[in-house]
Amino acid sequence: MTLTFAHYERCIDTVRARHPDMPQQAVVLMRLAHHVFRALHEQLDGFFAAHDLSTSAWAVLIMIYSMPDRTITPSEVSAAVVQSRTHMTRVADDLVAAGLIERASDSSDRRRVVLRLTAQGVARIEQLLPLTWTAYTAALAAFSADETAQLETLLRRWLAHLEQRPTSGDPQR
Repeated sequence: MTLTFAHYERCIDTVRARHPDMPQQAVVLMRLAHHVFRALHEQLDGFFAAHDLSTSAWAVLIMIYSMPDRTITPSEVSAAVVQSRTHMTRVADDLVAAGLIERASDSSDRRRVVLRLTAQGVARIEQLLPLTWTAYTAALAAFSADETAQLETLLRRWLAHLEQRPTSGDPQR
């Protein structure tokens, strides 16, 4: 059973009744951000699944595609897409099995492994890019062009703020 945002709002109201000093808008915005991300992720998962990929696999493919020589190390891609190395290994294994990427030795350091797009991988990306752009645009269709620009500005500011804060257990630090 997936709980709707309305359920969480009722829970927030209950907690606020017990704790009137609760910053209700901050709590609501945190839950909204979580629900928006989850709904967007589910929608994109469905889109990519219809094309025999996952959102993680697509992120890896695009990271490699965006590199000048279309290669990247597993640790670089893991950091870039903010996923664990273990998860990235599974994703890379799936992409290798699908013939979309290959593992190779780095030309400058043969001990280092790189992930390289295959011709089939390039073709798949170039086939899916217009469809992906349509899916992204559809996900933002609730906003006008001005609202979309404003949303980008606000999200960039929020991300910069969060990235400069320490991740300790103390929110005041």
